[in-house]
Amino acid sequence: MYTLAIDFETANRNSRSICAFGWSVLSNGRVTESQQVLINPEENFDAGNIRVHGIRPSDVFDAPTLPEAMEAHGLYDLIAGAQLVVAHNASFDMGALQKAIQKYDMYQMPAFTYGCTVKLSRKLYPWLPNHRLNTMAEFLNVSFQHHDAKEDAYVCALLLNDMLERTNLQDPVSLHTFCGVRMGQVAY
Repeated sequence: MYTLAIDFETANRNSRSICAFGWSVLSNGRVTESQQVLINPEENFDAGNIRVHGIRPSDVFDAPTLPEAMEAHGLYDLIAGAQLVVAHNASFDMGALQKAIQKYDMYQMPAFTYGCTVKLSRKLYPWLPNHRLNTMAEFLNVSFQHHDAKEDAYVCALLLNDMLERTNLQDPVSLHTFCGVRMGQVAY
């Protein structure tokens, strides 16, 4: 079994406007895969979003749409095979995915359970000044480029692994139960 850490960047304030999808696979205490694909959101970009992640319309002009990228990169199968899908601030990422599913009628999306590493980190690292991903990366002594979907997903996976090691738990579902953090569902 593996856990899939994901991250999305968006083109504008509407979270359905996914312009980058990053993912990392955590299996047996190791990140075995880390990837990113740029997505053509088929929507306009806001200058504020460009300042955050640096992705411009010209970067995604010839990029696949989200459904095309999901198919081409085997992401439906990757999601379906995961024991748990996690994100740092999962309410944003899962909300973006759910809105994009509706936008594109992607009802072939497999049902899955998801968890949130920001909620877990608040329980397990209460002494930290905040639990933003850049703070967590600094705590883990990992340098990364924040708001790069691949790197954000990678740090999320490393953080989850650190939490599993600290608690001596074997799987992320047990970790959520141990911390009293509810998991969510995406199902259509």
